[in-house]
Amino acid sequence: MAILQNGPNGPIIGKFGSVSAYMLKDQNVVRGPKRKRSSPPSAAELLNRKKQQVAGKFAGHNKRLLEFGYQFLAEKGSRVGAFQLAQRHIFKEAIEIDADNNPFVNPERLLLFSGSLTPLSNCQVSINNDVIDLIWEADDQYSDSVYKINLVLLDPFNESHLRTSIASVSEGSCSVQFDRLKRKTTDFHVYVGIWDTLDGGFSNSIYCGVI
Repeated sequence: MAILQNGPNGPIIGKFGSVSAYMLKDQNVVRGPKRKRSSPPSAAELLNRKKQQVAGKFAGHNKRLLEFGYQFLAEKGSRVGAFQLAQRHIFKEAIEIDADNNPFVNPERLLLFSGSLTPLSNCQVSINNDVIDLIWEADDQYSDSVYKINLVLLDPFNESHLRTSIASVSEGSCSVQFDRLKRKTTDFHVYVGIWDTLDGGFSNSIYCGVI
């Protein structure tokens, strides 16, 4: 039974016939019954479902990392949080299709940090035993020591590692000890990004390569 609240001009809540009404964030929503689909899904729809599954699996496995990397883009009070923004990016911008028509996340198109700061123009990575060496082109706008470099070593569906504030952007290079390099059984994709540690905010991450 549906209930008309606050007189004839108020919202309707409940069910009348095949129609249901409810309140959603101060809006009165009225919906009819779902219609069962009689036609099979198209090839494009099936591919889109696969893309959603791949994006969802990747995002779910790296949820904490993505929540950190998109935290400054999420608006307070919005139903779309940092994780949802990251999922949207992965689905729309980081998914590609292989030769067998299967979708996959392309690490080179992936943004693990996202924000309004100007990203690094380049960054070179190399390893020496268990030390990661990074060299980038310093930008004059980041001469203040509050601007730091964040580092991610990503193994998409296994272990990933985040190192924050490993150096000031103005330094132009740094070396990071990472003991697991000696016993790693898989490659890591390397990403770096800039963090304003005073006012908050990230740059988009850039892809440095594989180690």
